Amino acid sequence: MKTLSALLCTVSLLTVMPAMAADWSVAEVTPVLQTPVLTETDADADADDPAIYVHPTDPAHSLMVTAVKNGGIRVYGLDGTLKQTLLPAEDGRINNVDVVYGFALADGSKADIIVGADRGLDIIRIYRIDADAAEPLSEITDPAAARAFPTRYLPDAPETEDNPVDDQNTVYGLAAWHDTASGTVWVVGTQRHQPTVGVFKLVATADGVHAELDHDFRAPATQNGQDLFSENDDDALLDFSPQFEGSVIDRTTGVIYAGQEDVGIWQVPVSGGEPKLVYATRGSTKSPFNNPDSVISRDVEGLTIYYGADAVKYLLASSQGGAHGEGGVADAPYDDSFAAFAIGDTLELLGSFRVAAAGAMDAVQESDGADVTSVSLPGFENGVFVTQDGYAGDLNGLDGEVASTNFKFVDWAEIANSFTPPLVVTPAAFDPRK
Repeated sequence: MKTLSALLCTVSLLTVMPAMAADWSVAEVTPVLQTPVLTETDADADADDPAIYVHPTDPAHSLMVTAVKNGGIRVYGLDGTLKQTLLPAEDGRINNVDVVYGFALADGSKADIIVGADRGLDIIRIYRIDADAAEPLSEITDPAAARAFPTRYLPDAPETEDNPVDDQNTVYGLAAWHDTASGTVWVVGTQRHQPTVGVFKLVATADGVHAELDHDFRAPATQNGQDLFSENDDDALLDFSPQFEGSVIDRTTGVIYAGQEDVGIWQVPVSGGEPKLVYATRGSTKSPFNNPDSVISRDVEGLTIYYGADAVKYLLASSQGGAHGEGGVADAPYDDSFAAFAIGDTLELLGSFRVAAAGAMDAVQESDGADVTSVSLPGFENGVFVTQDGYAGDLNGLDGEVASTNFKFVDWAEIANSFTPPLVVTPAAFDPRK
């Protein structure tokens, strides 16, 4: 195992913040459909992260695979109806999921798979996809799979110590990428409560598939003089965390974009290197870490990439904010929105949007995870954006006392046309299997 520890005291932003963030406008788009609302009475399910699976021959049989924490995994059709409930192992908690196409199994056959972060047991789990089956997912995790993070770093030190699973410094966020040139499947797993991102390789054996840690990278435990391990139960503006969650790997370059929730978006090649902070959050007005010209209100959460024609790529980032729930701190208009960046030599900020209410469907608040595809699918000929809604149905007045979550589907063309100039809509330009 190689270990790359990057304890950075200062960082340089690779993108320029807008000069007048106070005048920032956020476009409103509306969902086309939604999945049923999940509550604690539904196997303690709590929606978190979606992954769009494109069927190899029949787009109508494409799926939406979702992590619902203590409820395990829910699989939905393109009409939002439930196709499968896959409960977790005892004490398991599925936090994030991603899709890998054409993974080579030990017998030489290839399979499309789902990779999932089991934060309850600290295991990266693998599920085979049979999209034409009544229950499309079946677990093929190697029973001998090791924990993702059996150790944790000491703050601001290269040394490690044992990491009891009960402390829940476990695998949290997750993203996957199949490098077809080398045949390697890379999995990025973030570590809860820690400024650490593990980079794993998938390994197939006769007993199944498991992830092996190849290397890791760390972000600073302080930012602009702010101790990110500092907690405050009485004042959200003085409460911090160093952890990452949302992440995505650029399928065309192998570059990781990872969201350190309070700090911002980091960039590093999947093969290793020095991570760079490419966009900072707004931080806190009561902290030396304060960026008033940023348009992302902490937490930065789900990250996903839209792939268009002519090498056009957009990074979408959830500006979750913390306006709701007990002790919430509003930061309009940045709460409950998504920032869009053009990916090139740097990140170019293009604008922001939010998913507003439409008929019986409520608006999206505090999105944890999202996914997007440019592929034309039935009902979504222009591509589709899917996001978790942290307060589905507004069942509890946004007070956070009763979990009520689901996933909303938005036509990509509506998002693209909310920007000036419009973003591209290229539904035939990208094949996720290549």
